[in-house]
Amino acid sequence: MSTSTPVLGIRGMAKSYGAVQALRGVDLDVKAGELLGIIGPNGSGKSTLFDCCTGLQTPDAGTMHLDGRDITGWPMHRVAREGRFLRSFQKTVVFETMTPVESLITAGQMFAFPTLASTFSILPSSRRRTAALKARAEELIDLVGLSVVREQPAGKLSFGQQKLLQFASCLMAEPRLILLDEPLAGINPMLIERVVASIRRANELGVTFVVIEHNIDVIMGLASRIVVLDQGAILEQGAPATIVKSPKVVEAYLGG
Repeated sequence: MSTSTPVLGIRGMAKSYGAVQALRGVDLDVKAGELLGIIGPNGSGKSTLFDCCTGLQTPDAGTMHLDGRDITGWPMHRVAREGRFLRSFQKTVVFETMTPVESLITAGQMFAFPTLASTFSILPSSRRRTAALKARAEELIDLVGLSVVREQPAGKLSFGQQKLLQFASCLMAEPRLILLDEPLAGINPMLIERVVASIRRANELGVTFVVIEHNIDVIMGLASRIVVLDQGAILEQGAPATIVKSPKVVEAYLGG
């Protein structure tokens, strides 16, 4: 793979729901190590773009490449398992009776034990993988700042702490690319700072991010590049300082 090959390359992606055209021929490249923000009004196609990229929805047209490999039309489980390409959802779901560490170990098992035989193996190699999962889980608990609640059931955590746990779950597979759908929605300002710091730290460690976010102040300070969607198409893209001054963006989204 060439160093110039984008981690994610989208060409001509289109999706309609009846008479509603949610995506209109979107072209987008995401570079390795990038922290890309996506903004736009409600109904502009942001979540539909994520759905089509990750196999939750099948696009009507267009292609998608991951590290130069055509993954167009792959089902969601294959994208997640083989592509090391994951996403979060706006709705946060946790294993309520498990501790954060147990939750992360469970999240990592699909990648550490890909077959039924490996799942129930008692060989030394299986024990080593289990130990590696636990070590990885402990490392991520520290990274996202959940050490003080590591022994509590996940169902007892605050909504913001559950968001952090969901984020850590995405990192268990050591993915190359993560799509985050409104990771800051509904959490208090103190935990917003912690989520932002966790995203930055993971990005510094080599994870590429595409982040949908309605908190304009935060995403403008977090992302290195912003893509603005409007009515299913890219309206503008560029550095945050350029985007906030764009007359088209101000008119369509930022409210004049």
